[in-house]
Amino acid sequence: MTPRKPDAVPFTRVLTIAAAEFEQAVRSRAFLAGLLAVPLLMALAFGIQALTARRDTSERRFAIVDRTGVIGPVLVEAARESNAREVSPTGRRTGPSFLPELVTADTQAPDALRLALSERVRTGDLFAFVEIPADVLTAQAEAPHLQYHTEYPTYQALPDWLRKEVSRAVADRRLASLGADPTVARRLLEPIPLDRKGLVVRTTSGEVSVAEKVDPVRAFAMPAITMFMLFGLVMASAPQLLNSVIEEKTSRISEVLLGSVGAFHLMLGKLLGSVAVTMVLAVLYVGGGLLIAAQADYFGFIQWGLLPWFALFLVIAIFLYGAMFIAIGAACSEVKDAQGMMMPALMLSMFPIFLWLQVAQNPDSPMSVGFSLFPFAAPYLMLLRIAIPPGPPAWQVVLAVAGAIATTVAMVWAAGRILRVGLLMQGKTANYREMWRWIRAK
Repeated sequence: MTPRKPDAVPFTRVLTIAAAEFEQAVRSRAFLAGLLAVPLLMALAFGIQALTARRDTSERRFAIVDRTGVIGPVLVEAARESNAREVSPTGRRTGPSFLPELVTADTQAPDALRLALSERVRTGDLFAFVEIPADVLTAQAEAPHLQYHTEYPTYQALPDWLRKEVSRAVADRRLASLGADPTVARRLLEPIPLDRKGLVVRTTSGEVSVAEKVDPVRAFAMPAITMFMLFGLVMASAPQLLNSVIEEKTSRISEVLLGSVGAFHLMLGKLLGSVAVTMVLAVLYVGGGLLIAAQADYFGFIQWGLLPWFALFLVIAIFLYGAMFIAIGAACSEVKDAQGMMMPALMLSMFPIFLWLQVAQNPDSPMSVGFSLFPFAAPYLMLLRIAIPPGPPAWQVVLAVAGAIATTVAMVWAAGRILRVGLLMQGKTANYREMWRWIRAK
């Protein structure tokens, strides 16, 4: 009788566990709900923003206390022109209406006038009132401030409009006092447009190529979308392994499983099943993103070379963080016990997201390079740096991938040793010190 190869049966059982985990996940209502919830929530968020971006059509009545005597009438005319621009050709209003009211400042004391106008704001007769100081027309090292009073300090449209229009009116008055034509001077002071373009190269025919204009979506939005999609996929899959382990532990299914397969193989099967589920989600979400890019005429800007890196870092992140959550689940007896132990793991998995903007703006800084080489942040930040042209040097990519793989192997090994002891413990939740002792135990 030919002896059975020692590794054949465990490997077959690992695949069986992975297939069972995959089937259980994809057939659950939670999977279908999560599959539909993310794109629906994104579509709902973008839709609401698109509908409400220009839907503030309310009337904002405000008072102007003009102590210069000349800026107030200019603001009244500017408000009339602004209100006219906020009407579509069909007659529908597309923006707020600013309705100014000039208030004579010489008839009352300043404090009494402010109190009277504040009472009108409280009763709803006014939305706000603004005070323009008399010395605003004189050019000084430190210009006087406008005083804007309202009960709604978070509303930005009116104070932003006032700041812009008063600044323009004051500038025109100062230029006119110097004998310059404000219209000509404003045209001379307009900022020069700037086009962002790439570098030129010499073609095979010996000619110098034309520099292409850099698209801001391709340069900034696409890398961010790629990284956040990776983060969303990891967070949708890896934490679920913790609940799976705790459920098997409380229902004593884990004891049956450990009777036919080792703890390491059990964990490996769960990780492979989670990777398979995540890959299904990735295909669906990436495919949906490609369709959206095609509809928005950005299909030609997609960096197809990112797809292999995306898949590689996705697999690494699932194994890395999945093993971490499996270890926590094995050390806990109930879900409520795991909530406190999950916080360090969640912070470790989320902290690269807090750095993405700094890394995107300066991908070659020492901070960006250092954090992108850190194994727990490498799947996110190195992918972000790869997506931003011209990309990091090859040695940094190799070092980040090697460090992340080595850390993943160590985490999977450590989680396997924790799982070996933790699954057989009932009614007691271990702390991190005990988990470290389980890892070191022979």
